[in-house]
Amino acid sequence: MAVKTFTAGSMQAAVAKVKESIGDDAIILSTRRIPMGVNNPYGRDIFEVDAEKPAPTAPGPNGGGNNRLKKSGLDSLSGRDITEGDPPEEGWAAVKAELAVLKELMLISQQAEEERQVLRNPETHSIFTTLLRAGVSDARARQVVARAEERLAAKAGSEAGSPGKIGREVLSQLVDQVRVADPFGLAGKKTEGRQVAAFVGPTGSGKTTTIAKLAAELFLKQGRKVGLISVDSYRIGAIDQLKTYASIMGIPFLPAFSREDLASALTKMERCEVILVDTAGQSHLDTPRMEELETILGSGVPLSVHLVVSAVTGRLDAREVVQRFSVLGPETLVFTKVDETRRAASIFDTMAEARLPLSLITNGQRVPEDLVIADRKSVLGLVLSTPSQKTDMEQ
Repeated sequence: MAVKTFTAGSMQAAVAKVKESIGDDAIILSTRRIPMGVNNPYGRDIFEVDAEKPAPTAPGPNGGGNNRLKKSGLDSLSGRDITEGDPPEEGWAAVKAELAVLKELMLISQQAEEERQVLRNPETHSIFTTLLRAGVSDARARQVVARAEERLAAKAGSEAGSPGKIGREVLSQLVDQVRVADPFGLAGKKTEGRQVAAFVGPTGSGKTTTIAKLAAELFLKQGRKVGLISVDSYRIGAIDQLKTYASIMGIPFLPAFSREDLASALTKMERCEVILVDTAGQSHLDTPRMEELETILGSGVPLSVHLVVSAVTGRLDAREVVQRFSVLGPETLVFTKVDETRRAASIFDTMAEARLPLSLITNGQRVPEDLVIADRKSVLGLVLSTPSQKTDMEQ
């Protein structure tokens, strides 16, 4: 039978047209969502469904029709007999194909409903746009705004619909997603005993500068005994850079080129309260180098690992960085170079991917000034980084 195309303003309506025209046993071949045209900003998206009617099957030997009638409609899967004659592979392939269509239908329907909620009023749409401009992914922005509206709808009284209330509720939703940590005791009680911390991350993420800022904070402001170690033997001048910082501050510095060197350096710095280890910046796609770093850090001395990710890293690349460096067992996330992008709120997606608390944020090259101790207020400041965004979110 010829394939027919059905269009409607929602996926549910399109499927209803399919059933009305062809029947419940219709075979859905594909679904599409066509965005509204750029020349029609007040229009709506269109949903298309391609479907056809199953081919008729000849009657079986009993004259009453074949019990294994190849109905591929949505209502026929549960009763389908694939034990006689039909190869199991063919039967399962059909089932998987039908489930894939159902999954796509549910996803498109869910997205359409979330978008309807987001675009319900101008204030909500303004906040949604603000989140996108700040760097929050489309899916997370829709989710946050939808949940904020649901929470407001559940609240009794006229206050729930007051102007600006949705903006504060969105901020509340974002705060709920923030996890922070203070492993170096910068904001509260100082850590007890010796602490060894290694900073890992891709090339150019800002590890060496972050270590210098942290060392200055601990040594110059808190008066703690700090030592620096570099295991970066790949980047030209990397050791000299950290050595220069150590010389200016008057704190010990040692290079290490192997696991044994690192163990020896840690022994020589046994009087230091905090030892910060700088590692070689490397591509997260370079598996041999990743394994080499894992070997070097396995010196037998307890140490914590902190993953450094630059704010200018694309969302998909940041996701892969988090996945690849997870083999090193990082305990916290350090977010750097937030001053070099207008979309630093991508940290919300990165934190969700890493499932790690945020410990430090850097927002410039100055040592040690441009170091921010992560807390919920400072993280939300990433969203409110421009005057226009602040107006939208804090009204």
